[in-house]
Amino acid sequence: MSLHRSACTAMAAIVLMTATSLMASAQTELREFPEFRYTSGLPGGGWGVTRDGIPGFDGALQLNVPVAYTPHRGAIVGFSTGSLDRSLPVDVSGHEVNGTGYIALGMGKSGQGLYVCEMPTSESWEPVQNLQQQFMAEGAQQPAVAFGMQDIFENRDRYVGAPNALHDTDSPYVVATRQFGTERQPVYVTFGWGWGRFNSTFIGGVSWRAAEKLTIFGEYDGFNPNAGFAVDLSEWLVDDTILYFGLIDVLGTNDEGETKTPRPVIGLTYVYENLPL
Repeated sequence: MSLHRSACTAMAAIVLMTATSLMASAQTELREFPEFRYTSGLPGGGWGVTRDGIPGFDGALQLNVPVAYTPHRGAIVGFSTGSLDRSLPVDVSGHEVNGTGYIALGMGKSGQGLYVCEMPTSESWEPVQNLQQQFMAEGAQQPAVAFGMQDIFENRDRYVGAPNALHDTDSPYVVATRQFGTERQPVYVTFGWGWGRFNSTFIGGVSWRAAEKLTIFGEYDGFNPNAGFAVDLSEWLVDDTILYFGLIDVLGTNDEGETKTPRPVIGLTYVYENLPL
């Protein structure tokens, strides 16, 4: 697929997702784990990781489900903003958006990468620390496997409006990822189990390299399905700059059982892969 067709496909997807999100009424913040359900700050969250542990646009890419491929080198910096209602998120702060930043490093060796992340979750920083360790590399008969923890020190509140002492947000998980398809258009399948922010249940996702500069993904993060796409902006900006757009809680329902509006998320990630640690 040509660059022009890739750009047209991405633009059509933006229009479709935006139109879908405009069809329902405004709504309030997610009640449970609101700081972690727009962008994960975990491996693959708005940027890709190859099965060799190289971060960038290539490889498995999701939004809120971590992939088992764990970077063993490189620095990752990014920011996303998610809308609480039907509108596209154009602000980085305020009562109608939820912003998330992430500054992360990969270290170790291929197949056994260690990922550490500082994840600011508000205007006043309010950091969350995330960690992931890969302990099994992908082989001919096995997927890559990793375990991790989101919000290691339980810095944020689990529920909106909960007392300050009620954090309970440390969220361990274990995931496996395997590559299928062709080298030119690979498909990455991730599945696992997570607690806390992952709702103590199955999690999983699929990402497809639809074109040279376009990846499409879908996932289930333990609460509801999410979907979106990412575009490689390296040709126009610096190398390994990634723009991503998603909708979270695609099939969510409110307390009355009515379908909620999918919440748009837009983010930008820069990866500097040539930083061995």
